[in-house]
Amino acid sequence: MTDEEIAERIRQVRRREQRPSVIGGHPVLIETVRLPTGAVTTVHRVLDGRITVLRAGADSFSDDVARALLDVPAVSTGKIEPFAVDVPGLRLDRAVALGPDLGSGPDRELDERTVTVVAVHHSEILPGEAEADFHRAISSRGTGLVHRLNEWNRHPVPRADARLLDDWPGGLMRRSTRFHPWPAERMLTLVAPDGPAGVRVEIQGMDGHVLTLQRRWDRAVGTLTSPGGASAAVDLPRHDLWARLGPVFLGADPAGLVTAAEGVPESDVLELRYQTEDHGSAALPRLESLDSCVARLDRQILRTPGNWAVFTSRSDAVIQVECTDDGRLWLETPEPDTKQSLGRLVTVREATALLEVLAREDRSAVAGLPGVEAVPWD
Repeated sequence: MTDEEIAERIRQVRRREQRPSVIGGHPVLIETVRLPTGAVTTVHRVLDGRITVLRAGADSFSDDVARALLDVPAVSTGKIEPFAVDVPGLRLDRAVALGPDLGSGPDRELDERTVTVVAVHHSEILPGEAEADFHRAISSRGTGLVHRLNEWNRHPVPRADARLLDDWPGGLMRRSTRFHPWPAERMLTLVAPDGPAGVRVEIQGMDGHVLTLQRRWDRAVGTLTSPGGASAAVDLPRHDLWARLGPVFLGADPAGLVTAAEGVPESDVLELRYQTEDHGSAALPRLESLDSCVARLDRQILRTPGNWAVFTSRSDAVIQVECTDDGRLWLETPEPDTKQSLGRLVTVREATALLEVLAREDRSAVAGLPGVEAVPWD
């Protein structure tokens, strides 16, 4: 087909007005559709029997961005091969040619001739990655790394490829030898800070920096290794990870990066393990607020006989609770030196008061309860 025949076929297939125009010296067809979320603009360029497509949604179309994308070689190799783009006001700094788009449209021959050029940020892509893997990485079925490639005015969503180095039963991730794509911010604000104590996660930025972290009480510790092999120790308050280390995943120069800082110790928190018949479990210790721990007594532990939980303070003082066969709450504290536990039946109010002492004074006050019983471990 000639270019003119291809252009006419596009008009027939799209069934919408295609306005002829010129952008940066490139003759194009422009189609605009008004939606409640904003105008969606599609640009087709037909050149030497090939079709280049640009799509801009949410009122984000700009002649300057379109010109920069049309200047990119519209050749797809099946791999992510980024080209630098520099448009004033555009937060995205790379362009990638994707396609051909086989079999998704009503005209297979047009699909085979089509390459789509998209704007991305260098922190979002892994150069050399197979295009199919890139599409899987940003799929809505994945870990939340969803790039809205049609929104030219969006903020970058830095990507981190991560894997778990230790078992985390029932956790957000599984131990794996393979890396899986995640939003870097989610990894550093949700997964790494809230993981069980001692479970290591390895997080790799698109530029080759590798961050290995584990939670140690209310801190995250590990190492940050540069592509050249230099490493720095990481020891930060767990909720400061993104603020301190996020710039690495955005491609910032790590020189002068603060990887160790004191911070303010978290208050009113306890580590928790629990097992229930009907409301989940946590085999490894997770750090939760005192309010959350107290809420679990009614919401989870007392639901079913046999449900139990273990609460631990910063210096390893322990209180254990269990729902008895008749639906009451047994509470105890272990005494390893004497190989026994001290405990008795308590009300939720009494248990709450004891957990408050455990969290705020870093000690178990069970021994001071009236009527406490000694239960040998044998």
